Amino acid sequence: MSIKSKYIIKDNINQAMTMHADYYTNQDMLDIAIEKIFSSSWQLASYANCFDNNNIIPIDFLENTINEPLLLTKEKDKIRCISNVCTHRGHLVCNENKKSKSLVCRYHGRVFNLDGKFKKAPGFENAQNFPSRKENLNEIKVKEWNNFIFISLNNTINNLSILDDIKLRLNKFPFNKIKYNEKLTDIFEIDTHWAMYCENYLEGFHVPFVHKGLSSEIDNHSYETKILENGVLQYAKDLTGADIYGYYYWIFPNIMLNFYAWGLSVNIVEPISINRTKVKFIYFPIDDSSSSKEIKNLIQVELEDQDVVKSVHRGIQSRYYERGRYSPKYEKGVHYFHQLLSKSI
Repeated sequence: MSIKSKYIIKDNINQAMTMHADYYTNQDMLDIAIEKIFSSSWQLASYANCFDNNNIIPIDFLENTINEPLLLTKEKDKIRCISNVCTHRGHLVCNENKKSKSLVCRYHGRVFNLDGKFKKAPGFENAQNFPSRKENLNEIKVKEWNNFIFISLNNTINNLSILDDIKLRLNKFPFNKIKYNEKLTDIFEIDTHWAMYCENYLEGFHVPFVHKGLSSEIDNHSYETKILENGVLQYAKDLTGADIYGYYYWIFPNIMLNFYAWGLSVNIVEPISINRTKVKFIYFPIDDSSSSKEIKNLIQVELEDQDVVKSVHRGIQSRYYERGRYSPKYEKGVHYFHQLLSKSI
């Protein structure tokens, strides 16, 4: 059996088997995901108000996975993303948020404009065929959406088309009123495979069994899953049946946008290793006024999910488990996720 055939996921969910257990224990599969999926997809880098009084912000593209040093720069209303690695000897150009009209590498004084274009370099007055375009800092693609900044190193996976659905379906959501709340931000490191965390997010099948509190607040029979291009939407009504309790958007491979009446929470999932995953929770309450009760409820659900995925990670390594079947009614999102993973191999 070839490696690829081992991880083929049938299109018909009524016949398909879940991802082979080896996928979660094979380092080669993680390397493929990092190179072909994470480095090629659009990732949430920051948000427009991160600049405050600065116009230069150092960031790391998936610091635990790819760890590519980059810079966000703002010149008037133009936001750019450029490499943070000096084209002379590889020194980091900037190590802290700052306000400046140019970028100066503190190693040998090489100067760049805020768009990454080479400006000058002391000591190179007699260098022949210098400067060339190679002296410029590489520019990385940027997409801005409702004050959120997305970047992509390779720009080969169009995983942001899901934003069109958000624009149409949530056209009254007050993006202009939400504000990043640093105090509410949480970062967890979990002993599980990154894909297992996403799988758990992509189905509401487990809600009545794992999340007793959440289950008592929603109409479980109203739970819906819709497959979108490189993404999945899940939503459910509240107990009155009149309003949607929450819209849960998953953007392949690792971004979750969760819309509630009180605002937006964002989850970013990042593999650290086969056995460890980082999950960052970022909160954007409307008018910075979310109640502590709402946040506590989300954290309780998160801890319950973590307990489950850690158990799955432990169990899937058993000699007696290889793969299972999908629930055609409840696990459409997981099935679609596995199909996307399979296509990358």
